[in-house]
Amino acid sequence: MEIASIIVVLIMAVGLILTVIYLLGYLIKRRKARLRNAAISFATAALSLFLLIVAEELFFSYNFKNKEEVLVASREAPIGGILLKLYEDSTFEIGVLREVKSAGTYVLKSDTLFIIPTDNSKQNGYTTQTSFIIKEGYLEEIEDTGIGFLEIHENKLK
Repeated sequence: MEIASIIVVLIMAVGLILTVIYLLGYLIKRRKARLRNAAISFATAALSLFLLIVAEELFFSYNFKNKEEVLVASREAPIGGILLKLYEDSTFEIGVLREVKSAGTYVLKSDTLFIIPTDNSKQNGYTTQTSFIIKEGYLEEIEDTGIGFLEIHENKLK
């Protein structure tokens, strides 16, 4: 679980607990200040959640340049799933769900997809120069770099 998700869960939990406590206090003692505090705690939790979601999408999103995606494939795992995105300008990005580990270009020959990193991803401990065979619904890695296979979610390749 990402740190942002943990923060969101904690903010929502604290906000909802405070809201329930203030509402119960209002029902028991019938003081309007308790009702106002419940509204303030709920509004603060909702606003914090909204701001965290917006900040995560703005600053930690993959596709900063809004390029057209032609293939999206991924593999989920408890620790460090893999996400591969191919764009119409023959570039790719690969990494975990919110962090790009490597980027470069790709070449499609018949049913084989070759991805070639343009950054120095081996220094980061992330090897991505590999090739895949495109099969029905998934990509199967030809060499064994640890990726294995990726499930295709979107495919507009020609």
